[in-house]
Amino acid sequence: MKHHSIKFVEYILIVSVLLFGTFAVAFAADFENDAASAQKLESITVVAKSVPKRADLKPDSITNFYRVEASGWFGTEVFTQEDIQNLQPSDIYDLLDKAIGINVTYQGRRSPFHITQRGGGSYTYIVDGAVLPPSVNRILYKFPLAAIEEMQIIRGSTSLTVGPSIPIGASSSGSGLNTGFIIIRTRQPQKTEATLTASVEKAKGGHPATTDVSLYAGTRLGNPSGTNGYIGGLLAKMDRSSKDSWFDGRDSENGMISAGFTAGKFNLNLMGYKDSGRLEMQRGIAEDGTLSDVKWYYDPLKANVFSSDMGMQWTLDQTTLLNLFRTEYEQYEHNESFASTTASTREYEEETKGFGLRHNARFGNTLIQLGGQMFSSTGFGPNCSTGYNKYDTKVTGWSASLEQKFFNGNLIFDGGYRQDTKHIDNSSSAKSASAATDEANNDVDMAPAKIFALGTHWRISDIFTLDGRYYHGDQGTSGDFDMRMIGDATPHAEKQKRMEVTFAADGTPCFNPALTWFSVDVENAKSATSTTYDLDSGTYYFYSESNELRRGLELLIKGTILKNTTYKVSWTRMLDNKSTRNGVTTDSNGLSNPENLYSLFLGHWWGAYRANFSIKRVDEWVNTRSAMGKASSGGLGGYTRIDANIKRDFQIKCFLMTLTLYGRNLGDENYSTRYVTGFYPDRGRTIGTQVSFTF
Repeated sequence: MKHHSIKFVEYILIVSVLLFGTFAVAFAADFENDAASAQKLESITVVAKSVPKRADLKPDSITNFYRVEASGWFGTEVFTQEDIQNLQPSDIYDLLDKAIGINVTYQGRRSPFHITQRGGGSYTYIVDGAVLPPSVNRILYKFPLAAIEEMQIIRGSTSLTVGPSIPIGASSSGSGLNTGFIIIRTRQPQKTEATLTASVEKAKGGHPATTDVSLYAGTRLGNPSGTNGYIGGLLAKMDRSSKDSWFDGRDSENGMISAGFTAGKFNLNLMGYKDSGRLEMQRGIAEDGTLSDVKWYYDPLKANVFSSDMGMQWTLDQTTLLNLFRTEYEQYEHNESFASTTASTREYEEETKGFGLRHNARFGNTLIQLGGQMFSSTGFGPNCSTGYNKYDTKVTGWSASLEQKFFNGNLIFDGGYRQDTKHIDNSSSAKSASAATDEANNDVDMAPAKIFALGTHWRISDIFTLDGRYYHGDQGTSGDFDMRMIGDATPHAEKQKRMEVTFAADGTPCFNPALTWFSVDVENAKSATSTTYDLDSGTYYFYSESNELRRGLELLIKGTILKNTTYKVSWTRMLDNKSTRNGVTTDSNGLSNPENLYSLFLGHWWGAYRANFSIKRVDEWVNTRSAMGKASSGGLGGYTRIDANIKRDFQIKCFLMTLTLYGRNLGDENYSTRYVTGFYPDRGRTIGTQVSFTF
C-alpha cells in the first residue's frame, strides 16, 4: 500500500512538472508573439458561449425521447461534445471509463470489453433510438467520437420509458434485468459548419503510431421560424496497428449521414451509419510469463445502423413520438496460431429492427407518459464460445408513468410500471451444428418481466435537495434455454430490488457536493462456475444461482472557480458486495471487483489556451469470470491512470484552428483488468497531437 502511495505521489509530481513546463513554453510563446510586429496566426480569446441546446436534448422536455424523471437526474451523467474534446479519450470505452462509478475491463478474447457499474449490473446501448444487439462491444469500439453530440449514462435503470428491461436477441443473450442505459445522440448541424480533425499518437514500447482522421460537414436549410431542415455527414478512419508480440491492433472506416426537417408541429429526423473494421484479440501473458500462441482476430467486422424518429407536438403540453430502427451486424472471425499453420474461419451475422411509440401529456403539474416498443432479432452462425447459433426472437413491451409536481415544483413524486415479454420463434445454440436441435424452443412465449418504480425529488431549500428512487423487478424467466445448472437444477427467474438516495447542495458555483447511498438486492443471479461437463466433444461450464447484495456510497463534488477553472471529484465506495450460494456468503470486494473507484477532472482556460487533467484510481482485485470459467490470478486493476492535454486556438481568416498535445496513462502503468488466456496489459504511456480546422 505504501509502495502504491509513493508511486501515486511520483506520478503527480511528474505530471505537475510536465504541465508547468508546457504552460511556461506557452506563455513564453505568447510573450514573443506579442512583441513581434506582425503575426501570421492570430490568437483568440476563448469565452464561454451559451449555445442553444437542441429541444430533444433538454432534460425536462416532453419532446426528449429519453427524458428522465426529476428524481432520476442525480443518477444520470451526460458527456457533451465539448466534454469529449476536453477529455481526449481514445474511443467510446475509454470515455465510459471516465464516468462516475463505472469500471471498464478488457480481455483479448471474442467479447473484449465489459462494463460494471457500482460493482455489477449490465447496460443496454441505444444510438439515436436504435437498440444495439448483444454484439455491441464489437461495434462501439470503432464508433467515431466525432459523430457524438451527447452521450447519456443512466445509472439505476429506473426510468422505465427509456427502453427494454430485458436483453434483446437470442435466449442466451444475457440473463437478468438491465441496470442502466447508455444513450448516444449523434450530431446535427446548428448552422453551416465543417470540422476536419486529424491526430497521431504513439505508445511507449515500440508500438506503431496510431492515426485518426475525421471530416464532419452540415448545414441548415429554410427559415428557422418556419419550415426548416438540416443535412449533415461524417467520414472517419482510424488505424491502430500492433506488433505481433502484443497483437492488439484495431482499425475502422466509418460513414454517417443525417437529415431532418420541421414543418409546423411536425418534425422528422433520419440517420444512417455504416462501418467496417478489424479487431485483433490481444495475446495473453500467463502468470509464469508465457505468451499465448493464439492468433485470433475479426476481419472484417461490419455494422449498419438506420434510425428515424418523428414527433407531433399537438400543443405545448401534448406530444406524440415515434421511432423506427434497423441494425445489421456481421463478423468474419479468423482462428490461427503463432506456433503453427493451423487456421480456420467462422462467420456470424445478426439483425435487429424495432419501433417505439409514446405519447407525453402534461396537465398543469401532472405529466403522463404512455408508450410501447417492439424489437425483433435474428442471428445465425458461430459466435463467441458457441459454435452454432440460430435464433429468431421478439421482445414486446409497454410502459406507463405519472409525474406530479407540488409547491411550484419543489416537491415531485413519480411512479411507473413496465412489462416486457420475449417471444421465441426459434432459439438454438450448441458447440457445433451437428449437435444443434433447430426444432426445439419454437413458438414460445416466455413469462413476462414486470417492473415498477417510484421516485421523489424534494428541493428542501434554495441550496439543498433530496432525491430517492425505488425499483422492483421480476425477470419472469431465466432467459436461457441452454443454461445448465449444477445437479441439473431448474433455474429461477431473477428478481431485483434497487434503492438510491441522494442528498445534494448547490449553494455556490465553486462547491456542489452530492452524496448517494445505493443498494442492489438480487435473487437468483446466474454465474458460471469452475465445474464443467462434456457434450458432443465440447466442454461446457455449469451455472449456479446466488443471491447478491451490492451496497455503497458515492460522493461527487464539482464546481467552477473564478469562472475559468472547472473540477469534478468522485469516490465510489462499495460497502457490501456479497454473494450467497447454498448458505455460504462470499464478499466480492477485492475478490471479483474493486472496493474503491476514485476520479478527478480539472480544466482551466486562459486566453486562447485550455488545459485538462484527469486521474482515475482503481483498487485491486483477483478473480475473472469468462466463458472459460473462473480464474484466480491476482494483480488485476490496482492502477492509477493519469491523462492530460493542453490546447490552443488560432483564428486564421475564415476558420478556427485548434492544436492539442495530449498524453494518456502518463504514469506508464501496464495494468490488466482481466485474466483468461493470461493478462492483457495496457500499452502504457501514450503521447499524441491533434489538429482540427473548424469552418
